[in-house]
Amino acid sequence: MKQVLKSLEKKGRTAAAFLIGSAFPPRRAAPDELRRGLERGEFRKVLLVRPYQGLGDLLCATPVITNLKTAFPRLSLHFLANTFNQAAVQNNPGLDRVWAWDERTVRRPAAWQRMLSSLRGEGFDLALVLSGNALSLTSILLAKFSGARYVAGYETSAYGRDWGRWLYSCELPYRAPVKEIDKFLGLLEGLGLACPSREPVYRVTEESAAFAEQRLGEMFPASRKPLLGVFVGGKTDRPERIWPAANFAEAARGILRRQDCDLVVIAPPRSARQSHSRETTFWLDEDVHLSAFKKAFGAEVPVFQESDLGRVAALLARLRLFICPDGGMMHLAAGLKVPALTLFFGTDPAVWSPPVATAHFLRSPEPAAVVEAALRIFDEKA
Repeated sequence: MKQVLKSLEKKGRTAAAFLIGSAFPPRRAAPDELRRGLERGEFRKVLLVRPYQGLGDLLCATPVITNLKTAFPRLSLHFLANTFNQAAVQNNPGLDRVWAWDERTVRRPAAWQRMLSSLRGEGFDLALVLSGNALSLTSILLAKFSGARYVAGYETSAYGRDWGRWLYSCELPYRAPVKEIDKFLGLLEGLGLACPSREPVYRVTEESAAFAEQRLGEMFPASRKPLLGVFVGGKTDRPERIWPAANFAEAARGILRRQDCDLVVIAPPRSARQSHSRETTFWLDEDVHLSAFKKAFGAEVPVFQESDLGRVAALLARLRLFICPDGGMMHLAAGLKVPALTLFFGTDPAVWSPPVATAHFLRSPEPAAVVEAALRIFDEKA
């Protein structure tokens, strides 16, 4: 039954794309025409669209912002995210504005219309649909209805869909690169633009930095030791990406026995659960990991729990080493250039490990291996 419903949904989306494209045919353009529009300064305002995906996925897209703004510093660059993942790009120095689309507005036609009217009022010259490991028809439609003169994205046939030929002004070639970051950058490269910067970016505000400074002062009032941070979160609906809390506790104890440092445990806040159905999937009872860690660690340990991503980033920026499972926190650490040791289990580090010098990883390790790797990273920073 599930397969039947999935097939019907796919056919419905394809029909919708065809009908919308027929009713509102796109203005066609070749890749070199779009590139020349940017190079000559004819395109003054560009909208990047990626309302779906998690925080980590969106951080993987930030090199697109960096390369565009470096090549075209006068370009006004906007980003359309959603209410959950907008935090990943909210403080990006290359963006002039971040738009947050709440998918619940589709139930409120007036709100939906207001947002589309606001987007159209910007007069975008080009909308680029950022696609990584997944394709979103909603992203394409938002780009189309933004009123941008041209809408471009990867050829959707690479994702098994025909939507692009009806909705895009220009379909760009998809060459299936290995790394997720390279998938996003391939969109610019398909336009003929060079992308020398391939590192994620996240900027900490002064306000967030001050908050983290105060909290750390409260946690470690008389200590100047280097800080070890351990993230014990992980989606309970993705058990293949979770390391047992007892293993985290054993590794932390092993590091503290051999390295003079302070430990802070970072965990998702209980208050992070949202009524929003999509957002809720990211916060399925993650606090169970914290309870299990405390029990296994067997001693009091400072815990940092914050729903504000900027404040979490500010704390990470103070760490000498951050240990975490594969996920959004790994990408956040990479965007901050914080030394991080990521533990991979059900995912491939060749695809997801950030291409930054501060990123280290182990595959399906035992606690002893994590201890040894952590000590080597501490020595590198000494």
